[in-house]
Amino acid sequence: MAKTVFLAKEEMRKKLRACGLDEVKVSEVCSLFDKNNYHLDVISFVILLERYGVQRNDVSSLLRDVGIDESTLINIFSKADFARLGVGSREITTVVLA
Repeated sequence: MAKTVFLAKEEMRKKLRACGLDEVKVSEVCSLFDKNNYHLDVISFVILLERYGVQRNDVSSLLRDVGIDESTLINIFSKADFARLGVGSREITTVVLA
């Protein structure tokens, strides 16, 4: 079942800074949301943060903070791993900046 998480843009910026992203990368992430009508599937979001050097435990904490439960987190990271390997995945959650 798909789940949508709504998060204020400034709150997202604060959470990304807390994960260790510099202002340039924070702006790039927010710009990506802007270009996609303020929506981004969580798998792409996780992969992007990990490419930017955010540790998986920090990504997990961020996602927990916005209301994603443990079983969904396991699915998200499994699908992100499969996507990186080219196995494919389907969207299970969308994060929307408000």
